[in-house]
Amino acid sequence: MAERGWDSLDVLLVTGDAYVDHPSFGAAALGRYLEAKGLRVGILDVPELPEAGGGGDGWGRLPAPRLFVGVTAGTIDSMVTNYTAARRKRRGDVYRPGGRAGRPNRATIGYTAKARHHFPGVPVVVGGLEAGPRRLAHYDFWQDGMRRSILVDSKADLLVWGMGERQALEIARRLDAGEGLEGMAGTCEVVRADSVPADARLVPSYEDLAVDPALLGEVFEGVRQENRPAGRILAQAHGARFVLQHPPLAPASQVEVDEFYDLPFERAWHPDHDAAGGVPALEAVRWSINTHRGCMADCSFCSITFHQGRTIQSRSEASILREAANLVGDPGFRGTITDVGGPTANMYGLGCKRLEAGNACLDRDCLTPEPCPALRIDRTSEGYRRVLAMVRETPGVKHTHVSSGIRYDMLRGKDGELLPLHHDLVRHHVPGRMKLAPEHASDRVLRVMNKPSFGVYEDYERDYKAECESLGRDQHLVNYFIVGHPGTTLEDAVELFEKLLARNYSPEQAQEFIPLPMTRAGVQYVTGVDPQTGEELYVPRGMRERRMQKALVRWKASESRALVEEALETTGRGDLLPRFRKLANRSRSDGGRRRGRGSDPKRGGGGDGGPPELDTCG
Repeated sequence: MAERGWDSLDVLLVTGDAYVDHPSFGAAALGRYLEAKGLRVGILDVPELPEAGGGGDGWGRLPAPRLFVGVTAGTIDSMVTNYTAARRKRRGDVYRPGGRAGRPNRATIGYTAKARHHFPGVPVVVGGLEAGPRRLAHYDFWQDGMRRSILVDSKADLLVWGMGERQALEIARRLDAGEGLEGMAGTCEVVRADSVPADARLVPSYEDLAVDPALLGEVFEGVRQENRPAGRILAQAHGARFVLQHPPLAPASQVEVDEFYDLPFERAWHPDHDAAGGVPALEAVRWSINTHRGCMADCSFCSITFHQGRTIQSRSEASILREAANLVGDPGFRGTITDVGGPTANMYGLGCKRLEAGNACLDRDCLTPEPCPALRIDRTSEGYRRVLAMVRETPGVKHTHVSSGIRYDMLRGKDGELLPLHHDLVRHHVPGRMKLAPEHASDRVLRVMNKPSFGVYEDYERDYKAECESLGRDQHLVNYFIVGHPGTTLEDAVELFEKLLARNYSPEQAQEFIPLPMTRAGVQYVTGVDPQTGEELYVPRGMRERRMQKALVRWKASESRALVEEALETTGRGDLLPRFRKLANRSRSDGGRRRGRGSDPKRGGGGDGGPPELDTCG
């Protein structure tokens, strides 16, 4: 502040992450945007650590801001960061200095209380991937019970949900002008009963949910159906007060999205963290380019459509190429752009008139059971293909990889033929491994997950391998699988095991299902019913069964053998035992070398159901 000639701050952002100045990290994206709009922004990162240069309270590093304090737990929900799906404490945290654990549980609540104490009288606004999905009353997996809205529990003045740049700027404008914060799109507020609008949509109260968690499906449907700019306000009682969820902002325009990413990020962690060894999470994305926001896949286990939105909001080609040129100009760049993609790489430019206008589309899914005819997949895939070609032809770029997940069901045209984009990906952009997420092999489970059938994956797998062979490329597929998802019986898990066994493939990691707030699968887990179809579902809750399902995926791991044999005997599939024992023994004699192929450190920690750090869909 002294070097900049500042005697005060306008906004102070508090984050549980170590500060990384990169567009993939929320505090940096928000801070840079507000700074570009003329605001003096301070960042208070990992505030529970001692202040730089000596002991003492880390909260004393910066003064009280003039307008507001913005609080986020960090890039990932703090409970997901701190605990495995088996509720065991994690050993590390890649978003903190040196990768060391230490983030507070339910950090949003703790940080808000500290902000109130250290900056009395200053409005506190919460947001991010912990606060946003917890904006209404929700089921908490670690508590195994219902919790109130995090806005009520934290006692913050306002909650921002979704991508927060535009809301944060409007909050600053209003406070600077002496205006109130009520009624803002993309926010939640707490009001008295007499302030609930007459046309608001009432959803079951926290008290009702605590008595009857089955009502959670009604809350989910309210959120889903009103998730559009013209949607109604949702009102949920918490005692004598109500949490109001205001509808989202209209999708960001391309000009706005360009503005979010054309900011002077240094793509580095703060020098305060050098002594600790830096921030491990940066390395996976340091030389990547984010092409768009949003995802229209609506996978049951994912809340991204209620955060970034269902509408794809893409950058312009010019903006993407400016970032590529900036990477080349960085002294640390060695010629390889590690990723050009987004939540799902080949959704760049994808959309339809209905979604782009901000309207609801509730009568059918965009991609399942097959892509909607209104989507311009054939044409928009050419836009992504053109972007990749231009980036790889940028002077100074030697390699351009796509490390984000790919939707393989979007790599075929209406005639069923593979699109030219597929051929370009295989020839130019696969860094040895293409990430695909079939998630399971049981079509019954995949339907519950809202994923394409396994036959769609097998068709693409066959064509991909044939093309790699014809080109003489030693390129493989990284498969992501989820175990313990609602609807998955032990027989379904054995069906997946049989497919893996036939391929002699056992990924080192398997994502263990966690029922996160604001997800369809979270409701399925709590109620045993799909909130959209009303179908009753089997839910694997016991830890032993979940361990067996995981062992069936990681069947080459030595610790999995007894559980695999138990699962096969339990389901009457002893016919698979001889082949399993033969291949498992061969794997052990090989020293586990085959097992490493296809693993992915970004998907989780050593197969322990790790947090989806920088996770991608597809």
